[in-house]
Amino acid sequence: MEVKQLRIRGCVKDARSGQPLKGVKVTAGGALKGKETTTDGSFTMKILLKKEESQVKFSFPGYKPINKMVSDISDTKDMTISMFQKRDFAEMDDHSLIRKALDGSQQAFAILMKRYRDSVYYVVLKMVNNQEDADDLTIEAFGKAFNKLHKFSPDYAFSTWLFRIAINNSIDFIRKKRLETLSIDNPINNSEGGTLTPLIPSNDLDPEERFIRNQRKKIMRDVTEKLSPKYRRLIELRFFEELSYLEIADEMSLPIGTVKAQLFRAKQLLNNILKNTTCL
Repeated sequence: MEVKQLRIRGCVKDARSGQPLKGVKVTAGGALKGKETTTDGSFTMKILLKKEESQVKFSFPGYKPINKMVSDISDTKDMTISMFQKRDFAEMDDHSLIRKALDGSQQAFAILMKRYRDSVYYVVLKMVNNQEDADDLTIEAFGKAFNKLHKFSPDYAFSTWLFRIAINNSIDFIRKKRLETLSIDNPINNSEGGTLTPLIPSNDLDPEERFIRNQRKKIMRDVTEKLSPKYRRLIELRFFEELSYLEIADEMSLPIGTVKAQLFRAKQLLNNILKNTTCL
């Protein structure tokens, strides 16, 4: 079988903007060496043709891959490749989704959360051993990760970075929950051989404290009224009526995953409103 060497060169650009794409991987089955496009989108490489034509592949994160057939018509082949971005976010790799999220894409946030939510939840559940706590801590972990997304380094896997945030958040939760308890039934022996009976103060609020708490509840309800009806109802069911996620899903006829994602967004909106409220 005759083997022919073919030199190919060209430029790769974004199909919509016409801007050159740097770092596009250019490979071929008979390539002597794979290449990546330069800053101006150009590339030059040599391939070996064992047949009458060969297939050259172009791949780049966030873009649809392209296969281009080249023949042995000439010893040198020039080509211009236009690559289209993937419209289906679910097909994008983590780093592409992060770039989209940093540009303000809510869909990219949603895909990242859907991709790792169950994994994070089960890691957290093993640590706290309580489903509702694990639900809340999972949402908190994603909230912290998304708020710090601009600090994420693409040199590392997003999943590793996310799990570390979730684990640290769970450790903080466990530490806060480990409160020392004191039995009110058993006297305490002192150093002089006597005993002391613990005096447990009442937890009932005095009239002033009760008034302040009621005022805060009123303010919270007033702030919640500023949310859209969908998010307002979620906050009311979760925090005022203290329903579980499953009960909220049943009440609103929504999948439980949708309830958790929308409640996470509702908390963000409520937090933004509270930051601008000086009366609390």
